[in-house]
Amino acid sequence: MNKIFLLSINLLFMVGVANAQSFTDDARLLESYQKSIDSVMAKTKSITAEGAQKALLNTQNLATVKLAKPAKKPLQAHMLYEQVKRATVIIGCAYLCPRCSNPHLSESSGYIIDSKGIVVTNYHVVAQYAFMKDGNKPEGFFVRLADGRTYAVKTVLAASKKNDLAILQLETDGKADLPSLALADAAQIGDQVYVLGHPKGMHYYFSQGNVTNKYYENAGPPNEKFFREMMTISADYATGSSGGPVVDICGNVVGTVSNTNMLTHSEMNPSVQMVVKNTVPVESLWKLIRNAS
Repeated sequence: MNKIFLLSINLLFMVGVANAQSFTDDARLLESYQKSIDSVMAKTKSITAEGAQKALLNTQNLATVKLAKPAKKPLQAHMLYEQVKRATVIIGCAYLCPRCSNPHLSESSGYIIDSKGIVVTNYHVVAQYAFMKDGNKPEGFFVRLADGRTYAVKTVLAASKKNDLAILQLETDGKADLPSLALADAAQIGDQVYVLGHPKGMHYYFSQGNVTNKYYENAGPPNEKFFREMMTISADYATGSSGGPVVDICGNVVGTVSNTNMLTHSEMNPSVQMVVKNTVPVESLWKLIRNAS
């Protein structure tokens, strides 16, 4: 009886170890990302910075996308993480700075919405590559999946500076069958949501919160003010999370990480009272898409 009991305990332990999630080695992942980019650059070219500029200035295009059907079954958080992680990407540019000869990488976030390699991120993420400053020289624009596959960005299919969104096509030679996320119709205030992204190089950081507000933000420079749709959430994120997915309890996209707004007590007392987490609601993304499903 004791032997059977011990055997059962050992089997349960082995199952637990088999199902345990691995620890992320951020330094090794970044090193692997650099090597994979070097390999991709030797075989193919990404969209140039000048090409990205032209695409960002063309705001008339819609992206034709074959979308997956939204899921209806709620998932346990750890299962949802694994599912969303497969379609969440590291996105950024390789560039040379004027101070050394070593290549550098910028890292932001994005997510795949079409298995043929169509990716959503922020307008400002693409603009960082297209309008690079401070004497930095852009060398290419790339995307890395969680499984290590790395692709060059081929073109910008659609973009909206106002809504801080860009939709990209990867160069996959028509061979890729990539994991993708479905789009929800909308989220409601109070809904539980999750965010996945890469804040400050912490790759695939997963946070949970709720939709806290949906409002029209007064944005733009003083002489070019406009209003845009914004959805605030309580889930944590930071620089590097830009463009990452905000998903519901079923894993459907309800928003895209955009920016933060720090609220202070007053000009006389600049103590921080709250940090508003602004995301672009999925309703704004739908306006850039032509569904081919």
